[in-house]
Amino acid sequence: MVPEILMVLKGEWIGSCRTWLEAGVLSDESSIRGEFSSVMDGLWLRHHYFGSMEGKKRQGEELIAFNSGSNEYQIAWIDDFHMANGILYSTGVSQASGFSVVGSYSVGVGETPWGWRTTYQFGLDNRLKIMSWNIEPDGTEVKAIEIEYKKLKS
Repeated sequence: MVPEILMVLKGEWIGSCRTWLEAGVLSDESSIRGEFSSVMDGLWLRHHYFGSMEGKKRQGEELIAFNSGSNEYQIAWIDDFHMANGILYSTGVSQASGFSVVGSYSVGVGETPWGWRTTYQFGLDNRLKIMSWNIEPDGTEVKAIEIEYKKLKS
C-alpha cells in the first residue's frame, strides 16, 4: 500500500516549472498542471502532468511506490521532453518533509550514463516542491528542474 505521506498528494495541483538546460542558466519558466491518483486500489501513486517547454506542449508521468520490502521509494518516470523514448527508474529514501530518489539515464551508446536526483518536499498550506538535478559523470550536480505546486483539490 502507498504510505500516508504519499496519499496526501492525491488530487489536482497547479504551479510553475523552471528548467535549466545548462548550469546556472534558466532556460524556461512556465505553468504546469498535475494530478496525483492512486493506481490498482492504492498500491501505487500516479503523477500525470501537463505543461510547456520553450512554448511547446509537454507532458509526463511518474509511477511512484514505497517498497516496504526494501524500505525505499521507487519512481518510474517518462516525459516527452526530458526522457524522449526512455524510462528513468530511480530509488531512494525518506528525508525531512519528503523523500529523495536517484537514477541514471543513457546519453549515448558507449557513453558514461548521467545520474538524475529528484526530491519531493512537502510544505505548509498544501504546497509541494519537486526538484531535480543532473549528476555529471564526475559527480557534479547541476540543477535541472524545479516545480512548485499548490494543491487545488483532493
